[in-house]
Amino acid sequence: MNKRQIEATAYQYSLIVILLIAIAYRGGRDFIFQKNEVEVTVGIEDLQKIYPNASYYTEKGHGAYDIYGKNKIGIALLSSDYSQQFGYGGIVPLLIGVNDSLTITKIILMPNKETGDYIEAIYGKDFIGKWQGVKLEDAMQFDVDVVSGATLTSKAVIAGVKHTASIVMGSDASLIKESSLWTRVKDILFLSIMVLSLVMAFKKGTAKYRTIYLLLVLVIMGLILNNAISVRSLSGWLQDGFVWRANWQSSVVFILAVSISFIGKRKLYCNYLCPMGALQELTNRFTPFKKRNLPTTLKGITAKEMYLTLIAGALLLGFTPELSYLEPFAFFSFRIAGIGLILFGLVVVLLSLFFNKPWCSVCPTGCLMDTISYKKAKDIDF
Repeated sequence: MNKRQIEATAYQYSLIVILLIAIAYRGGRDFIFQKNEVEVTVGIEDLQKIYPNASYYTEKGHGAYDIYGKNKIGIALLSSDYSQQFGYGGIVPLLIGVNDSLTITKIILMPNKETGDYIEAIYGKDFIGKWQGVKLEDAMQFDVDVVSGATLTSKAVIAGVKHTASIVMGSDASLIKESSLWTRVKDILFLSIMVLSLVMAFKKGTAKYRTIYLLLVLVIMGLILNNAISVRSLSGWLQDGFVWRANWQSSVVFILAVSISFIGKRKLYCNYLCPMGALQELTNRFTPFKKRNLPTTLKGITAKEMYLTLIAGALLLGFTPELSYLEPFAFFSFRIAGIGLILFGLVVVLLSLFFNKPWCSVCPTGCLMDTISYKKAKDIDF
């Protein structure tokens, strides 16, 4: 195997370094490992979102605030277990309003990096609104279904409410765990598709089952789990650390994809686990039109690399783009995704009728996954 097969280009290495510096600079935090403490500042403007008549407040310590207008009008509690409160883009801190009888009056999300579509879904009356009127002692065991399509964000909110209630009521927070049959089923489906992906990647003679496998990836990784590695998720990890407990499935996918690249499967994620890749390939297989490749290279630099360069440059210049809008993966959260992201995904499907996996030709996540690979083995295109 020659040197060009086992080394990435100097441009790719430089791009990764620039992107890491950009994200670290914009994040202003230590990254790679999750921080135990996160500073969240509460101001009168935040408190007025719960108590519009609030004019001042006093801090009682441990994230508790007494709120005053002419007289005391309520209490606000800042959720503090950020080891559990991670969504898709990082921590999801909460401010919980309660009255003197410790009944929840309102819950708001403090500044976070979740996509606007997820936040809008969280604020619906069928989720956050269900806690209104619930006593803190009951909130510890109060069952609220996660929002389909915004699973991680809603789980972060549930964890924040339950942990905060347990602290105030003096209960053992370790006993407050969300569990459901559907959660277990999804975990089993996830582990099954992980094992199946390795079988498909390494066992000869499995190509004839690839169409069925792609359908499983599309349904399980895309429609059921909404699990796709993206520049947005990688950015969140680099700024806030790998969130093992809250997002263990995505962490497993990423580690598996990187580690397997050391033994020759450079595109394990792109070819076997990406739901958008599966959707494009299935469309390619059944289209009646002749397919072509998108022209995506200019003077030896691919569109993927140019796309990542633009993202890194924007971050370094102080502009923080909403990364979820730069990739179509939120298409699989169609129940809550905005019309723009749904159209983005549909355009990719439409292009797949005429071009070979068009999004893969420009995908910045695919570029990152390629760049961090150690062994540049020859890949088989299906």
